[in-house]
This record gives sequence, C-alpha cells and structure tokens, in this order.
Amino acid sequence: MTIKGIGRGAREVFLTFGALLGVLCIIATIAGVAFGVKPLVFRSGSMSPAIHTGDLAVSRTVNASDLKVGDIVSVVNAEGNRVTHRLVNIARQGDERQLTLKGDDNKVADAEVYTVKKAERVLFDIPKAGYVVNAAASPVGVFVLGAYVTMMLLLVFRRRGPTDGDGPSPEPRRKGGARKADKKGAQVTPRMIATTAFAAAIAVATPAAAAPWTDDVVIGGGTYTAYTVTKPAITSCTVTGGALSQKTATIVWTEVSSPYALDYTATIVETGQTMTVTDNGSTRQVQFSAGLLSTILNATYNIRIQASLPSPNGTWKSVVSNQPVTITLLGLGMSCGTAT
Repeated sequence: MTIKGIGRGAREVFLTFGALLGVLCIIATIAGVAFGVKPLVFRSGSMSPAIHTGDLAVSRTVNASDLKVGDIVSVVNAEGNRVTHRLVNIARQGDERQLTLKGDDNKVADAEVYTVKKAERVLFDIPKAGYVVNAAASPVGVFVLGAYVTMMLLLVFRRRGPTDGDGPSPEPRRKGGARKADKKGAQVTPRMIATTAFAAAIAVATPAAAAPWTDDVVIGGGTYTAYTVTKPAITSCTVTGGALSQKTATIVWTEVSSPYALDYTATIVETGQTMTVTDNGSTRQVQFSAGLLSTILNATYNIRIQASLPSPNGTWKSVVSNQPVTITLLGLGMSCGTAT
C-alpha cells in the first residue's frame, strides 16, 4: 500500500469515527428535545453504591404524579443547585408533589422538601462516563475538538493537485477523476456535517448533578455567634455584540465589604466552569460569551454567583444568586433572563 493510500484510509477512519459520534449527538439532542431526556454528571458519592462519583446518568423529565418511592430523582433546590437523590417520601399538594429525598450513603434525608410539578427521573447510569464528558466539555477538550474539526475540514475540502493521481493522465481521465472526486466529496459531506454536530454538541455544556452530603456534624465548646453571608445582589445583565459576531453578557452585582469583605465566585451551572470575577470597586462583574454556531438549538445557561468569607473561613457561603442567559438557535442571539 502506498503512503497516499494509507493517508486516504486514515482520512476515512477519522471521518467515519467523527460522523458516528456526530450521529449519536444528534440522536441525543433530538431525544432531549422530544422526550425530555437529559444527561447528569455526578460529582459526589452520596448516592453510592448505586451511583458513584464520575458516573454519567441519563434522566427523563416526568410529571411529579408519575414518581414513586424508590425512584432516583433530580431537582433544583432553593439555592439553585441540582440535587439528585432517592425519593423516600411523596405527599400530594394540589397539582404539585412534595418530595423528600435522601442520598443512599447519607444517614438522614435532605433538610429541604422539594415542591414540584415535574422532575427528572434517572433511567440508568454509565460508570465513569461523566469524567469523559467533563473532559470533553473543558476548555482543553473543546480546543481538541475544534482542532479535530479543522483537520477534517482540511482533509475534505483541500484542493486536489495535479499530483493526486499516480501520474500524468490525458484530459478525459482528469475529467473522470474530477467527477470521481466530486462523488467522494458528496459522500463525505454528510459525515462532515455529523462530525461538526458532534463537536458542537459536546461544546454545549452537559448539566451536572450534585448529590450533597447531609450527615450531621457534632461540635462543642466555645461561644458561637451566627453570621449570614450576604447574598450577591445582581443589578444588571446586558448583552453586547452583533448577530453574526461574538455576543457577551455582562453580569454586574453590588460588592459587600461591611462588616466583612467578601470573596465572590461565579460558575456556569451546566458545565461547572469557573468564571473570572472582575473587581470594579463598588461592584463586581463576570462576562459570558458565545459566538456564531455556538449551539445548535436554543440553550440556557445559569450563571451561579456566590459570596463567601475570605480564607480561612471560606466555607461560610451565601445563598446563591442565579442569572440565566439564553443563546438562541445557531448562536444568532443572546438574552438575559430574570435573576433570582
């Protein structure tokens, strides 16, 4: 086999592999839109041994009336954090249901009772697959996927030079070769589309599921004074950038410095990505950006902002402020939702 033959074979393998993954992502997207199916990445072990840290679970949104004791259910708590625990008690309240959840490895149930009309019920889980999804959705993973798609584009659309054949050939053969190349290009195009869909789907964040610990902690001795860390007050969310260019949502909140100067963190709930907080003196801000083709369908991202006491008391945290930002079809638009 010639070097060119090996190169063509490698190209076919790369394209076919990317296309297969792309088809899977397209199917997953359709399933999510049509049937409410959603992936959940577990980042703690309170659901062990049923579901471990790093596992990937697949859930489906169902009516709360369809839930049964023993189901593993995913909900969002009052602080805006996702909690995925087992349903241990359910009570009816009109059209809603009051759910009591408990982690399998926790000694006590969650303190909060979740009142919902719908919830996400876990269908099955895939061990350790969450690590793969998180790696692919990380900045390094997105860069690698971008490089992969770029390489595929170069392989597919590179111009065929006069040395692509085995040697000089008469005009009729060149025309035939051109027709053959066009045919191959037509065959490759669907695979390229599927490959690009794969990269775009991975780049769009996979929601993470928290399974928090709820065990009691015993303390003793000394005198303790209660202090509540002030919740960040979001004052504005503005979007800049044209329809065909990168768009940026700037989220601003008031800085609290009395009686204690607070530290602030901002996280994209759906990806777990930590954002850079800018100190503007009396205010703080973060920026969330997205370019054209950053998503296939409409996608909403929740920017979670939380205050904490400085180290060594950084475990004292505030209630979370949440700012939703929606990217419209194909990344053509961006809008800010109502902050909570």
